[in-house]
Formats: sequence, C-alpha cells, structure tokens
Amino acid sequence: MASDHRSLPVLLAVAAGSVAVVAGLDTTGVLDPWWSLLVDDLAQTLAALAAVLACWITAARHAGRQRWWRLWMGAGAFGWLLGQLLWSWYQLWENVGLPTPSLADAGYLILPVFALAALVALAADRPVPGMPRHMPGRAAMVLDGLVIVGALFVISWVTVLGPVMRAGAASRAEYVIAMAYPITDLVLTVIVVLLIGRANQVQLSVLGAGLFFLSLGDSVFAYQVATGADSMPAAADLGFVAGFALVAVAAMTAPADAPGWAVRPEPRWGRLVLPYLPVTAMGVVLVGQRLGGAPADTAVTAVASLVLALLVIRQAVTLAQIAGLVASRARLVLATDESRRELERNLHDGVQQRLISLALDIRRIEADVPPECARVRRELADVVQGINGTVEEVRELSRGVHPAILTQGGLRPGLRALARRSAVAVELDVHLDGRLPEPVEVAAYYVVAEALTNAAKHSDAELVRVGVRVKGSGLYLSVDDDGQGGANPRRGTGLLGLADRCEAIGGTLVVDSPRGYGTHLSAELPLERA
Repeated sequence: MASDHRSLPVLLAVAAGSVAVVAGLDTTGVLDPWWSLLVDDLAQTLAALAAVLACWITAARHAGRQRWWRLWMGAGAFGWLLGQLLWSWYQLWENVGLPTPSLADAGYLILPVFALAALVALAADRPVPGMPRHMPGRAAMVLDGLVIVGALFVISWVTVLGPVMRAGAASRAEYVIAMAYPITDLVLTVIVVLLIGRANQVQLSVLGAGLFFLSLGDSVFAYQVATGADSMPAAADLGFVAGFALVAVAAMTAPADAPGWAVRPEPRWGRLVLPYLPVTAMGVVLVGQRLGGAPADTAVTAVASLVLALLVIRQAVTLAQIAGLVASRARLVLATDESRRELERNLHDGVQQRLISLALDIRRIEADVPPECARVRRELADVVQGINGTVEEVRELSRGVHPAILTQGGLRPGLRALARRSAVAVELDVHLDGRLPEPVEVAAYYVVAEALTNAAKHSDAELVRVGVRVKGSGLYLSVDDDGQGGANPRRGTGLLGLADRCEAIGGTLVVDSPRGYGTHLSAELPLERA
C-alpha cells in the first residue's frame, strides 16, 4: 500500500504507542485511576485526530470519488473527535464515569452517518454515458444488507440484549442510545462486506477492518451501559484506537492506477448464500427459544417477520434479475446469428462473386494472349487456378460462419450437408414436417455440427447416429457415437457454448459420455418459446 503523506505515520505511531501504554498501565496499576483515564482518553483522541488529518490532508491530493470518500470519512471522524473531547471533559473534570446520555453521544453518532456516505462514494461505479444503471443489483445489495442486519439483531437480542434489557439494569434512554452504536456500526460493517470485490478492494478492506474495530468498541460500550456499569475499562477502548488507526491507513492508501478486471463465468456462491446464513441462524435461535419454553417477544417477532418479508422481496428481485439475464442472453444469441448471416451474405454475394468475376476477366485476357506467349498464358492460368482455390476457401469459410443451406432450405437439408461433409459415417433419422423457427433450427444445426467435429477429432468414432423429431411442443435431438467417450463440456470442447445457446432459447442440452462407451447428446428445444 502506498502512502500519500509522509508525516501522517508519525501520528499513527503516537496512537499505536498510546494503545500499548493504555493496555500496559491499566493492567499493571502503575498509575492511579485518574491518570489512567487521562491516558485512555488521550489515546482515543490522538487516534481520531490521526484519522481526521489523514482523510482531509490526502483528500486534497485526489479528485472525484477518492476525494469525496475521504472528506465524508474525515467529517465523521471529526464529529467523533468532538464527542470524545466532551466525553473526556465529563469524565476527567465532572467525575462522570459513563457520561451517557449526553452531548458527547451526538458527536459520536455523527460518525456512522458520514461513514455511510463515504462508503457509497468509495464503492460507487463511474456511470458510463448512455448506459443504464444496474438498479436491480443495487436493490439486491441493499436488501441483503437489511436482511443480514435484521437477522443479526434478532440473534443478539434473543441471546444477550433482550435478557439485559428485561433485567432493568439501565434506563430506557441510556439503553436506546447505547444500542444505537453497535446497530449503526453493524450496518456499516455489513455494507463493507457486501461491497468488497466491487471496487477499491484494498481500501474497502482496510476501512472495513477499521469499522469492525469501532463496532467492537461500541458493542463493549453498549454492554457496559446496559448492565449499569459505572465506567469503561481502559482496555475496552482499544477498539476505538485501532479502528481510527485503520481508517487513517485506508485514507493514506493510494488507489490502484488501473483496476484489474477478471472474467468470472462461475457464480460467487459465497456472496449468493451470505444473506441466508444469518437468517438460518436466526431460525435456529428462535426455534431453540420456543423449545426452551421462553415466551414470545413481540419486538423479536416483528423484526423476524420483517426479515422474512425482505428475504421474499430479495427472491423476487433475484427472479427479475434471472429473467433479465435470460432475455439478454437470448437477444445476444439472436444478434450473433444475425451478424453471422450478414457476414455470410457479404462473403457469398460480395467477396466470392468479385473473385469469380476477376477469374473470368483473367480468362478473357488469357484467350487474347498470342500463342507465342505461352509463358504468359501459363502464368495467367496459374493465377486463375489460385483464384478458384480462394473461392473454394471463401465458400467453406462462409459455410462455417453461417450455413446458407440452413437459411434457404431448413434443418433437414442442413443436416444432410453436415453428414456429407463429415469425416465419420453418419446415419440420419430426421422426422420433420416443414420449417421450424429459425433460432431452433440454428441451435439444432450447431449441436449436430459440434458433435460431429468432436467425434472426428477426439473420440475415434466410426459411426454417428443423429435423430431429430418434433414431439408435442418441442424439438428433440439426439446424437450418439461409438467412440471412446470421456467428453467433458467444461474442458473447452465447445459443448458448454452449445448448452448456453440451447438454454438461451429455453432449451436444454444433456451430455452423457462415460469413458469407453461413446458419447450421447440429447437436446430439447421448445418451439412455442422461440
């Protein structure tokens, strides 16, 4: 990680040293309580000051979102710093062990508000002109965060917070303010977890670690208030010192010059199942509570019901995303086929015809060459022969791009052409009446073409049987060879792309290829959806 300012590590070193001093002096009892409290408050103040200066000084050296997230985070840390100064005044000069509720809480609670704005600014994607924003994805992320936070709140309430509240150890005002700290920090931490991997991963990771330590300190504080404690142990405040130190480190971390992009065709299962883990744990805790004979809590029931409702909405958003992806993939396949047809027409009607015309012109020139120029006639004949060979190559290329016979005659003659050109003997069993929807014909054609290519190149097959028939509202296609088997769609044999093509129009492709027993492909393509 690169540093943006050389003087800031000095402040961090002071804060880190204060952490060690606080931990050591508090445990050894070398200082009396007042001086130990002074060192404790001073360590937290220095750490918050380091975070403020790190954010605001480095913000001047950046632009755009890199500036804004530092400005927002610095403002939040500055609000917390003001609250800490008031807190220290109450503790050191007013002799109040836990000065809450007080004006210090107002300063402390400024932090999560501005920290949320900083996270949004840091992780926001740059909008591309003319491109729509991915609102379903953002809605899913927000819903995931709400589901996780709600489930964790229910778990903490049932296991710890609820019993403490019912014990009546703290006043309601003290309890509400104390609970605001860990809940707001929990929201921030969950958002960081959901955002990591989207953008600025290093900065988000360090900032998230800082928010985690701040949340840890707030949780200890909330527990102390809820149990009616008179003071905070100095060691419990180390989370605030470490948290702000990490915020300063995140501010001094320079963004990568160029983001590293990676294609990930496989889904991120960890991210997909993340919201369901706390919900499952919530269900286990609630069931255990009921089996233990504990009475139902109205607040817990309400929050749990809200979590389940949000989870249902999240599923609806997921289904909308899936439907959009399926439609997008179908449009992409159709657009690709149309481009291939246009390219085939350009090759056949443009390049190929011009080459043929050129060959005819050279033939006419060759006929006009005097007999005594035999060498020139031979050279012109060689040129014509070369052009004819190029015409054949263009013809084969156009067939590979998009078979004209499929467009003109349909699937039956297209499969016959494949069988004639196949290096392996092919038996066709085709039962079709008339033409089929064009996407279905194209998908079926390429399934057979890829199967014949694999049989010739990889399986050492001697015979391939192809069966095609319409049954009900679907086209059923089967391709069997007597080769050695062992075909794996994930090894890049082209079968995975065929499966995607079939699924794009609502169909399926199944590959069964045990070693030593040949390969069996079966495809089902719906006709009513094409």
